[in-house]
Amino acid sequence: MERVRALLEGGDHAAARAEARALLADAEVPEPERASAQAVVDGLAPDRGAVAAGIAGVVAAVAITLWTVLRG
Repeated sequence: MERVRALLEGGDHAAARAEARALLADAEVPEPERASAQAVVDGLAPDRGAVAAGIAGVVAAVAITLWTVLRG
């Protein structure tokens, strides 16, 4: 977990996520470390609400653009 923390402090979230997933895949890792690794993976997951709002914004922008162009 120290490596995961160091990667997070350094701003390398992709490597931290990969390292945490590797810890979760290792059956010999103690349960407290596995719980911490799972918390890191969960914390780095994208917020589904923000993703949905972004998609809705893109759909709205495309719809407005098409409406404006096709309306003439």
